[in-house]
Amino acid sequence: NQVLNKVGNEVPTIKDAASFKNTFNVIQDLIKASKIAAGHDIGSGGLITTLLEMSFAELNLGAEYDLTGLGEADTIKALFAENIAIVIQADASVEAELAAKGVAFTKIGQPKEGNTITVKNGDTSLEFDITKTRDTWFKTSYLLDQKQSGKEKATERYNNYKNQPLHYTFPVHFTGKKVIIDASKPRPKAAIIREKGSNSEREMANAMYLAGFDVKDVHMTDLISGRETLEDIQFIGAVGGFSNSDVLGSAKGWAGAFLYNEKAKTALENFFKREDTLSVGICNGCQLFIELGLINPDHEQKPRMLHNDSRKHESGFTSVKVQENSSVMLSTLAGSTLGVWISHGEGKFDLPYEESRYDVVAKYAYNGYPANPNGSHFDIAMMASNDGRHLVMMPHIERSMFQWNWAYYPEGRTDEVSPWHEAFVNARLWLENR
Repeated sequence: NQVLNKVGNEVPTIKDAASFKNTFNVIQDLIKASKIAAGHDIGSGGLITTLLEMSFAELNLGAEYDLTGLGEADTIKALFAENIAIVIQADASVEAELAAKGVAFTKIGQPKEGNTITVKNGDTSLEFDITKTRDTWFKTSYLLDQKQSGKEKATERYNNYKNQPLHYTFPVHFTGKKVIIDASKPRPKAAIIREKGSNSEREMANAMYLAGFDVKDVHMTDLISGRETLEDIQFIGAVGGFSNSDVLGSAKGWAGAFLYNEKAKTALENFFKREDTLSVGICNGCQLFIELGLINPDHEQKPRMLHNDSRKHESGFTSVKVQENSSVMLSTLAGSTLGVWISHGEGKFDLPYEESRYDVVAKYAYNGYPANPNGSHFDIAMMASNDGRHLVMMPHIERSMFQWNWAYYPEGRTDEVSPWHEAFVNARLWLENR
């Protein structure tokens, strides 16, 4: 009303708090029992916005609705009133449960294949083209995005966002089970390396531990002071985040802590010289290892990590295709296309040589923004040292370790872990088999 400079008397409100609480709890129980396939609250934009948004999330997801049972003859009111309610997609069996628990409901329709949503209300019949209305819905974001990312990148996102759906190819051998750890065998020792402003260290430590490692936490102060030398460590993980707030650029301050502190420098150099060691650098840790020149030490010109082409921090869920590669951790996943989180401001691999000179481990599944969130050369998301022992990546596989971590996961699966678990298991097996 303030936006339109109009004053009205009717305001959406909840008249019965106890009923609201009961409905919430019943719906939560149905979700936990896996009886609800999809759901959306009604709020800004009213019922029509909710119904459209439920179809925007996927391709070929139409629906047909009949709102006559709601008892609102004024179709404008029925569609645009912002009264609090929820729309759920569920099997008809939930109706008895809702009725038994005192939750009022009205069946309004069902999904159907196609690109159209039809809405009936009494004698009124309406039809909506999902692709067109989705673009109308997204246009506000596009106009705002122009002010952040510039016209070129905003337009690329606007053109591509609906043409880069998440499609996965899981490894044939993937069972979804966590590896069983032999308690009688000693666990290989792994270490998390972190700096002021790092994050995701707990997710990385958990991924290592689940795969069978004994994990310790190593802060840069431990290396600088000499309290930690990494001499008994076989696997290190440099974690994500914003070390030293990245005020000098991606991980440059963190790299300086190694370069200008003799004990830390010696510990890392000795670790990389040994042939019984593995490492993984994720996000800020990837930037660190690239900055230190640890992945392609024989190259005269080193790779660099540059600002995302959008000139802003990108956070989202995308997918990557694992290439044929020599990485200890990821060679067994070659041929897979898997979902993964990204969150970074300087994730663009700037590679001075042709692609064949690098061990490319994974590429973003689509060429173009936003599936490739940063503009990396050759769409590279992950790469490894020539011997496969040292791996760097911008995507956060450690934050994508479980089915419930993924923004979208294949229907009907009940996996204990996602396929990324295998990367850390591979690291342990390689070390044990040496």
